[in-house]
This record gives sequence, structure tokens and C-alpha cells, in this order.
Amino acid sequence: MDIFNEINTRQKAGQPFVIATIIRTAGASPRAVGARMLVFPDGTIFGTIGGGSFEKLVIDDCLRLMKSDTHHLLKKYRFSPAGEDATGMACGGEAEVFMEIGGRPKRLIIFGGGHIARELVRLASGSAFSITVIDDREEILSQYKEPVSTVLTNNSYSEQFPALDKDSYIVIVTRSHKFDQPILARVINEDCAYIGMIGSKAKVAGVYASLEETGIDRNSLERVHAPIGLDIKAEGPYEIAVAILAELIATKNRAADRSV
Repeated sequence: MDIFNEINTRQKAGQPFVIATIIRTAGASPRAVGARMLVFPDGTIFGTIGGGSFEKLVIDDCLRLMKSDTHHLLKKYRFSPAGEDATGMACGGEAEVFMEIGGRPKRLIIFGGGHIARELVRLASGSAFSITVIDDREEILSQYKEPVSTVLTNNSYSEQFPALDKDSYIVIVTRSHKFDQPILARVINEDCAYIGMIGSKAKVAGVYASLEETGIDRNSLERVHAPIGLDIKAEGPYEIAVAILAELIATKNRAADRSV
């Protein structure tokens, strides 16, 4: 299996990796420009960029990249016994390696599978998001087909709660604020890329006031996009979904700009 097939397999499975590519060499180098290697979170690899201490240094840098807030790293390695960026090798050349995180999908997690969610899923299916819909009604979830994932929860949305991370984009559009409020309370302190909640300004203010009474800091609530979506004076499920998706894409692309 070649490295591109392996990349495709890992991406489809949503498995994170870093692809390390030699983009420049000078003097003697273990591999030529274009040599690639995949590095996985457990330190295992697919392919090689030359082996030895050079490859071990690149693997270590890839593992650090996975744990960082950036998605790219460009680094020069010198094939000399000592000095800055030295690999400990004595062949005298150097190589530049470009490392980029792949396989870590942006996860769109939608709480509530009703009218707005249906339109949002339909619109977002052409985007780069991996989509999950969570609802307590089996008949609602049955309308969603692969590749959309569905999660059946209980009527307080407390069961089967997904693990969240910095690539999670949370959309709260359940059928009642009695569901929205506990969901928001649970996700507010998570390191998510985006949190948005449906509701008028008055209803949102009421939810915030209730959450503050439970001890949630007002500053934490400032990061929530509520009312959800860009202000395009949207009316009806389709237009609201357009506004939400536009805000999701804007958030995702701003984050990408910051990581470069």
C-alpha cells in the first residue's frame, strides 16, 4: 500500500496523523526531496524519510505538533554531530521538513435533530465537517443517513454525551430551552472551536441568567454564539441553517489563518 492510500484510509476513519515531507535538501541527505512519512499519535510511522536520529527527531517534532494549537511546522535539520538543529549525524548536509496535521476532522455536533438540524445537515454535507446529530427521538434520527452519524440519548440529553475537543463545533438547536440550558452548561467549559445556541435575545438572556445562578462565570458565556448564526435577518429553518453554516465556516477559516 502506498502512502496516499494510507492517508485516505486514515482520513476516512477520522484517525489523526502528521505527514512529514522533505521539501529541501543541501549536501548529503538520507532521502531526496519529496520523501514522506506519516506519524501517528502512538509514535508509530508509515513510510520513511531516512531513518536514524534524523527520523527520530522528526517523529518527536510531529508528536509535539499534534499536542499544540497549530497545524503546521517547517523545520531545518542539520546532519552534523553538534550545534543548532543538529541531528548527531556526520554526513554534513541538511534538510527542511514540512509537517502538517491530517486526519483530524472538524466535528460538527448538532444537539437536536429537528427542522433546523435537517437543513443544516443538508447544507453542511458539502463541507469539510464530520457531522453527528444527537436527539432523544429515534424517529427523528432515522431520517439521517450515512455519512452522518446519529446518537440516541435520553430526554435530558445526559446519556451518550460525546467527547469534545478543540476540533468540535457545537450547535444547540433542540426543541426546548429546558434541553438547551443543561447542554450548554455541560459544554461551556470544554475547549471547543465553536459553541452556538438557538434562541431569541430574550430567551438567551434568560438561559445565561439561570446558568450564572449555578456558578457559571459570565465571561465563559461570552464565547457562545447566541442567538446562533450570522445576523442576516434569517427567517425559517433553511435561512437559519444558512446563517449558522456561514458562521461555522467563518470560525473555522479564522482558526486556520491563525495557525499558519
